[in-house]
Amino acid sequence: MKIGFLLGSPRINGGTYVIYEHASRLKRKGHRVVLITKQEVATAEHAWHSSASELEWLILEQAKNESFDMLLATWWQSPFLLHQLEAVHYAYFIQSIETRFFEPPGPADFSTADNPLWQNLCEKTYSYKLPMITEACWIQEYLYKNWNSWPHLVRNGIRKDIYTAEGKTVAPRSQGHFRVLVEGPVHVSYKNVPAALRLARQAGADEIWLLTSSDMQEHPDADHVFSQVPIHETPAIYRSCDLLLKLSYVEGMFGPPLEIFHCGGTALVYDVTGHDEYIVHDQNAYVVPKDDEEQVVCLLRHLKSNPAELDRLKKGAAATAAAWPDWDVCSEQFEQALLAIAAERPTSRDYLRQHTEALHSLLDPLSKAKAQALFAEREKAAQAGAVTCRDNFVQLYWDGAGEFTVKKSKWRHYRTEESATVSFEIRAEETPLWLRLDPSVQLGIIAVEWIRVRNKTRDRKIMAFRKADEFSQLFLTGDLTWLFRDRKNIFLSCGPDPMFVLPQLSRDCLSIGDYLEIAIKLKESGVQQFFAEQQSQGNCQEKNSSDNVLRLYWDSSGKFTAEQSQQHLYPPGESTTVSFTLPVKEMPLWLRLDPSRRTGIIELHHLTVRNVTRNQKIMTFRQPDDFKTLFLTGDLTWPAPARRNILLAGGANSICILPQLQENDAAPGDLLEVTVCLKESSLPQFLAGHQISLADRTSSRWQRLFQCLRGQLCSPQ
Repeated sequence: MKIGFLLGSPRINGGTYVIYEHASRLKRKGHRVVLITKQEVATAEHAWHSSASELEWLILEQAKNESFDMLLATWWQSPFLLHQLEAVHYAYFIQSIETRFFEPPGPADFSTADNPLWQNLCEKTYSYKLPMITEACWIQEYLYKNWNSWPHLVRNGIRKDIYTAEGKTVAPRSQGHFRVLVEGPVHVSYKNVPAALRLARQAGADEIWLLTSSDMQEHPDADHVFSQVPIHETPAIYRSCDLLLKLSYVEGMFGPPLEIFHCGGTALVYDVTGHDEYIVHDQNAYVVPKDDEEQVVCLLRHLKSNPAELDRLKKGAAATAAAWPDWDVCSEQFEQALLAIAAERPTSRDYLRQHTEALHSLLDPLSKAKAQALFAEREKAAQAGAVTCRDNFVQLYWDGAGEFTVKKSKWRHYRTEESATVSFEIRAEETPLWLRLDPSVQLGIIAVEWIRVRNKTRDRKIMAFRKADEFSQLFLTGDLTWLFRDRKNIFLSCGPDPMFVLPQLSRDCLSIGDYLEIAIKLKESGVQQFFAEQQSQGNCQEKNSSDNVLRLYWDSSGKFTAEQSQQHLYPPGESTTVSFTLPVKEMPLWLRLDPSRRTGIIELHHLTVRNVTRNQKIMTFRQPDDFKTLFLTGDLTWPAPARRNILLAGGANSICILPQLQENDAAPGDLLEVTVCLKESSLPQFLAGHQISLADRTSSRWQRLFQCLRGQLCSPQ
């Protein structure tokens, strides 16, 4: 068979190690095996595994010209890519339930802000109707219970040719000298390496070694660090240590304890998923409930002071090692699983494309729901005087062609509801240069006091925006709009992807190699909070009456005055129909409605203009799309562009102008009737009774992110 593995990363990690072991043995059995990555892979990236160089490597674009008998997805993003490649059979090799790999969002860490969305999408990959292979019983049971799938089970083997009790050591073990090894990447939170090092130190281990894939030479809690060590050199490290302290929170079927078992040591682990594939508490190792750090320290001290107990566990570990199959046996089972899949009806490539598109479509409602929930919580809290999360972020993007990507971006944290100055420094690598700022990831109001771009190398100011009208030079896109037409430094963020692009930086103001400083002073707040502050400053004048006011103005030239106006009071919080009757004195005619004098949401159920004299309707607005012909100005705006019958009133100057009435609509002497059915409510009241989102623009962001995700093969598994 011609077998393709979609590979996320060629570098040192457990999942890639397993793929290399299976792939190299499949090749030796006569199969053509291809590893497929997004980018070219240098030999140095996989030199840590001796068999990786034997395999055929293709980048994704090259693989699109190939045809495979069997194509395997190997980590959560890769099922989205399967339909791009031609194969007779498609399968999913699942080494863990990767939804458990996502860190909870950190309030001040932008890189984790979207983790709940990605986690949800990751879980949905198990919904693909694909044949599956997995390495642990718990994964098999999870997929059956949650997704009604029953994967082929192929446990991981062991390199019995190198993992042996006898052989070279870095330093020999000695009786009475308790040497503890901690293994894993230091900066991956679910591997819990820093805590393991700390607890080993607290327990008084005589010596603590760290074996890590992280690029580091020392660690304050380790006596010796072994970084990015090739596989064939790790047995000497294992043979030198008495115990492996492995306190991971998430594993598939982890290999390091099994490896030290073969090298004459034992282990202490948390009761993490997969441990029970071969670890038995108090027989070949110790198993401790997750986060029971006191028990970890107690058992380490017990083993240090009781060498006989340590030897007993080592003997149990050796017995487990002797009974465990090697990679040749396990890879034979893997091949049999592939042959069984090849004998079944193949998965349709069209189905894979359709299901991928269906999962893609989930991002939009999920992102809207997230944004809306945060917005609703914030607005309700503001009315109650409570405090919600005040963390926010500014992002800077730069590019010579204006094709902005995360590779050329930075982010900074700032606190909402207070003025914050945020600055970035970048080195110009091309000219001319475009800059883009994304000032918020929340629905809210952003008041920008100033923006400044300076060439630090030349000590020269390139551009600055301070006066309100100067901000009209910005190009707004994504989820960002101007809240007021005459105050261009005030923005309404309708979702988590507000963007504005600065005027192009030309070659006259910078050269390649120059350092630029981009700074912005801004204040982000909720809608209620912003307008409450404006009212306190006298910018919005709200009367004490509990009723609201609907005003109608009319004029042939559009210069509306109080002489040609009427008004009606109407109660807030309930649907109300208000009618105005006016005589036509001249044509053509402009009509203007001011639906509110307060901060709140105006729902227009319908709006009708009728010529009573002729008994003829001139214009009617009922469907949300009908209202897009209205011209909003002053303190009035659309918060949800897809729902144009929903208006956000920012204060006493809410203005809505109707399309002009022409001579064929009415003549002097005719009587016109303007009828409006509307409901005015506060933001919290509105959100409590509606499921629609004020974040209707968020889809653009997730479409771009999904396109990025589709091509993101070279990311860690």
